[in-house]
Amino acid sequence: MIFAPFAKLETAPPDPILGLTDAFRADPNPDKINLGVGVYLNDDGANTVLKAVKQAEKILLEEETTKNYLPIQGEPAFGKLTQTMLFGEGHPVLVQGRAASLQTPGGTGALRLGGDFLKAHFPGAVVWISDPTWPNHRGVFQAAGLKVATYPYYDPATSAL
Repeated sequence: MIFAPFAKLETAPPDPILGLTDAFRADPNPDKINLGVGVYLNDDGANTVLKAVKQAEKILLEEETTKNYLPIQGEPAFGKLTQTMLFGEGHPVLVQGRAASLQTPGGTGALRLGGDFLKAHFPGAVVWISDPTWPNHRGVFQAAGLKVATYPYYDPATSAL
């Protein structure tokens, strides 16, 4: 029995991105690559933890000295290293202090933080999202009070971008 306040809720529509995963599974091509979900799967289709991740977790566990909160922007050293990795050592964007980094609670959390920022500083902004995209993307930006438009990036008729 469904708790009364939730009885009127409707099931969300099928996820078109996850539908791509279903199509991937049905494709008999042995050289196929699934680029839809964004997680690493081994040859058996299992989402395993890479050895490098396990080693990093062990180092973090052994070397951590606190369970205190991080600063609001996240770990500053991580942000700086990420910027260097993305732009390259000595890039003008870094030298001129034009890059900023912050950590977020996952991808959807990042979108919402970005949406709130855009609404606060560029209230007339239109956010363009790909079609298809994750079903929650439109709702995240609309909940932030932004207009959302879409652009196609895949043509199923030609199987091309």
